[in-house]
Amino acid sequence: MSSASVGFSPPGGRFKRWIERRIPPTRRITLSQDTVFIFPTVTGFVFGGLVVLLILGAINYQNSLIYGVAFLLGSLFLVTILYTFRNLSGLTIELAGVGTGFVGEDVEFAVRVSRPAGAGREGVQLGWPLSIMQWVEVFDAEASTVKLFVPARMRGWLNPGRLLIETYFPLGLLRAWTWVDLDATGLVYPQPLFDDPPEPSTSQRDEGALIDPSGSDDFNDMRAYRAGDPVRHIVWRFYARSDDLVVKEYASFIDPRFILDWDNVAGDVEARLSKLTGMALTAARRDREFGLQIPGTEIPPAVGEAHLETVLKSLALYELPARES
Repeated sequence: MSSASVGFSPPGGRFKRWIERRIPPTRRITLSQDTVFIFPTVTGFVFGGLVVLLILGAINYQNSLIYGVAFLLGSLFLVTILYTFRNLSGLTIELAGVGTGFVGEDVEFAVRVSRPAGAGREGVQLGWPLSIMQWVEVFDAEASTVKLFVPARMRGWLNPGRLLIETYFPLGLLRAWTWVDLDATGLVYPQPLFDDPPEPSTSQRDEGALIDPSGSDDFNDMRAYRAGDPVRHIVWRFYARSDDLVVKEYASFIDPRFILDWDNVAGDVEARLSKLTGMALTAARRDREFGLQIPGTEIPPAVGEAHLETVLKSLALYELPARES
């Protein structure tokens, strides 16, 4: 399966309103004569003009050979109409999966194309506006899943619109096409800016990560005396019994959890969301336990992929209207 880049525009105006009534949104659709359109290409018009010229020449010169060639080409054109239409008719198109992405990346949409039993299809292209058209062949297999990529330009819900499905099979004289709405919606996260996550504050706890003991009053352990240790940390009672110098070791413990706080980052709305997104990704990569606090939303600290997705979704949908069901 190969891909080709083409430029095309989605339906608009009256045609858009008409096609929305004729082909309503659905995640699964089987193409038929009600949903497939067909029209000659430029090559097809030239081919038809050639047939007309041959007929006029045959009439003028009363040449039966030219008549035979003209009628043969005309019959070929009529048969091509049937085969071009048949190449799309009967195909079942359904949304197989939707991915996520960040602003500036491409969001993946998986589309499954199935054919009727015993009827192969080839030379079919499909794609969304502003994306790359993909070829799909369902000749040997009964179904094929195509991955389409749509550029994400802003955070929130991404609806790529109607999917174009077309074919020029077998001779390129006619184009059969349709526009289907698979009700596909992907989630786009803010573009991450990777600042260092905020350092959690030190707290004297019985859990967390051990840090430098200097300045702490929390007893942790005893160890052998080393030159430079404070004299006040020497355990004189132990020295009196064993003549060995040992010192008390003090330490504080650091709470590994922290909150990504809206008020702790600077910038406008989008800049803050981007910085918080970068902090969330960095914290998740380091297996840090983190939470989120933005206006209207508070997520307690946790770890894991599900927690990260919850945080990123909250950042992506901040101050955006609710998705229509």
